[in-house]
Amino acid sequence: MTTSPIRIGFLVKTYPRLSETFILNEILGLEQLGWNLHIYSLKRPADEPVHPGVGQVKAPVTYIPALLSTVSRLEPLRILRAHARMVLTRPARYFAALGRYFGRTAETRIKEFLQAGYLADSLEKGGITHLHAHFANTPTAVAEIAHWLTNIPFSFTAHAKDIYTSNERDLVRRIGAATSVLTCTGFNQRHMRSLAGSEASIHLAYHGIDTARFATVARDIPHTADEVAPLVLSVGRFCEKKGLEDLIRACAILRDKNVHFRCVLVGYGPLENKLKELRGALRLEPFIQMPGQLAQPEVIAQYAQASVFALPCLVTDSGDRDGIPNVLFEAMAAGIPVVTTNVSGITELVVEGQTGWLIESRRPDMLAQCIEYVLAHPDQAAKIAANARRCVLEKFTLEASSQRVHTQLMAAVNKGLMGKQVAGAAEGLFQEPNA
Repeated sequence: MTTSPIRIGFLVKTYPRLSETFILNEILGLEQLGWNLHIYSLKRPADEPVHPGVGQVKAPVTYIPALLSTVSRLEPLRILRAHARMVLTRPARYFAALGRYFGRTAETRIKEFLQAGYLADSLEKGGITHLHAHFANTPTAVAEIAHWLTNIPFSFTAHAKDIYTSNERDLVRRIGAATSVLTCTGFNQRHMRSLAGSEASIHLAYHGIDTARFATVARDIPHTADEVAPLVLSVGRFCEKKGLEDLIRACAILRDKNVHFRCVLVGYGPLENKLKELRGALRLEPFIQMPGQLAQPEVIAQYAQASVFALPCLVTDSGDRDGIPNVLFEAMAAGIPVVTTNVSGITELVVEGQTGWLIESRRPDMLAQCIEYVLAHPDQAAKIAANARRCVLEKFTLEASSQRVHTQLMAAVNKGLMGKQVAGAAEGLFQEPNA
């Protein structure tokens, strides 16, 4: 248990966000281990359903104001006051950070620097001893600037899109400046070490889920009555990397082959209209339902009915991709056979023929064939789904994930505090500790 007066700032882009349950799970897990957290969010959440676990979080939340705010006309003033305090109390450090960011950073945004100034001021007022950011792009950029302004050490967790679409020069610099970097797949870890060097402090910390939420769902694959078609379920943001257009096209193939099925796509996002148009163009409205954004209890109710969970992830032309989607953990914990693609870190969770089925991305024909096979072989599907559930319960629980993050974060905190003391002693800001 963490019993020291260490206070950790937890910086995210938006809190809470329904599609980022892995961050919520991590916060809850760390609090259960005794961590004293303060959440900082660069954006306020949209009007969307809230995960039930949000109400269990003890940490206070500070929303970093934006210069062009629609929340309050006072927000720009709050930012300017924070920067004025920095200029008055530490002009040399402030202007050094200003020059460093706009002179050496490949991709600069005035908003990042302005929010970092406010964050730096807030961190010092709150007695934060270490800052941990989620996502290697904007949140870590802000964390790095706040570090330059305050000398408060920082670490970060890199996930997926943030790694592969970030400027490589900036990413390598942030890896070197951070006391530690965590990432959720071995694939990501190897990629970042190929950029920053094999000795870079990059550690693997798989996500985990609260398996108790799915304990009542896990069961044998439902044998539905003839009049009730087996459910092919998918859950996720409606964005390109989820490959949902391929799933819709696979549904057309299944229909044309007279396979008995129905499909539910749960989610929301920028491609919602495009997906609905494709469903209409292929005349699949009787087969595919799109209920929109659902809260987790409603999603769990969908899991309870599903015969197959399909998520045909892909790598976009920009390099965007998933790590290991959290919904795969959930579906496997719920005892649903999973059909997905061999993209990124997914193969670290789903093993072909053992814990699920893997196909090539952008192959709706293969996806349809695999879904048809699973529906036609329920006994085999049930055995593989049971293996998958055991795998999640053994390796990917919230408790196991929290312990991994706890270990790495504690090492990062201790490393950062030591480095800060050394730097402070050099500046005459710290005295030697008593023997």
